[in-house]
Amino acid sequence: MSPTDTDLSRKATDLAVKLVVLALLGYWCFAILRPFLMPIVLGIVLAVALYPLHQKLERLLRGRAKAAAILLVLLCLAALLIPTILLSGSLVDGVRMVTDRVQEGTIAIPPAPEKVADWPLVGKPIYETWSLASTNLEALVERIQPQLKAFAVSLVSLAKQGVLAVLIAAVGFVIAGVLWVTRDAAVRTALALARRIGGDRGAALVPLAGQAIATVAKGVVGVAAIQAVLAAIGLVVAGVPGAGLWSLLVLILAVAQLPSLIVLGPIVLFLVATSDSKLTVILFAVWSVFISVVDTPLKAVLMGRGSEIPVAVILVGAIGGLLLHGLVGLFVGAVVFSIGYTLFSGWIRADERAAPTAS
Repeated sequence: MSPTDTDLSRKATDLAVKLVVLALLGYWCFAILRPFLMPIVLGIVLAVALYPLHQKLERLLRGRAKAAAILLVLLCLAALLIPTILLSGSLVDGVRMVTDRVQEGTIAIPPAPEKVADWPLVGKPIYETWSLASTNLEALVERIQPQLKAFAVSLVSLAKQGVLAVLIAAVGFVIAGVLWVTRDAAVRTALALARRIGGDRGAALVPLAGQAIATVAKGVVGVAAIQAVLAAIGLVVAGVPGAGLWSLLVLILAVAQLPSLIVLGPIVLFLVATSDSKLTVILFAVWSVFISVVDTPLKAVLMGRGSEIPVAVILVGAIGGLLLHGLVGLFVGAVVFSIGYTLFSGWIRADERAAPTAS
């Protein structure tokens, strides 16, 4: 072997060893960071989405960024933890009620009240359908008992994931507070990293990512949170058992861009069968319809002229995040997937804009 070949072989071996060491080091660092990855990502999302609010507080506090960050973090934690604490009891009771009835095989639809048949136009068909379901449900329950037990187990898992999601969100708010204080350094780091990866074009995509975060966080997750809070208020006032559980399901459906009436509709029928107050039933039914349709004006207000992200992209991100990371992935998945879609679209459009100049 010639000296040149020997030198090339030595350099190739050195390069291979360096790459292996770097790969091992990178994997090791990722494994260490992995438990904190979801709170960090959520913290970045919250920092970008709530940054305009932090700016307003900073102006009110005469430029004191740290004080504004601390105040906003405390307010966000209060808005997160107080409803969670108030509804935690009903969440546990609701899960226990459903799982106990499934395990005991005592799930039943109450008989249709006679007053339902007196409703104008729709009363008679609703009464007949309800009565049929009430009398024949026992055989159906016996037939699908294994599936019901699996549903009960998943319901318990969902409640546990809800508690974990609250804890991760609390940590995320703290991380967002740190990013607000160090925003200049954080922006410089993001731009430097993007420029390192994609040059000037990569740096130009950073504002698009910020726009996607703000759009989805406020227009999807924020609206879903408002709908869940409104649902919780209505459920508590109407005296529905397990209000925390049903509010959590409304939140999940709203993030997944599905109508909340999927949950609230059967509860209206439950109140019809069990409540002695017609006024309560009517008000809750109207409130449920209002919750289902209020998302459109809320999105118009919160999203403004933000980037147009297809509902299918949000839906895929939400469901994929839920399957991959549990309940917290429902929110983070919708945001991250929307960021990827926005960056990819911006990259494609950049090539389209560059094409005429190249010719």
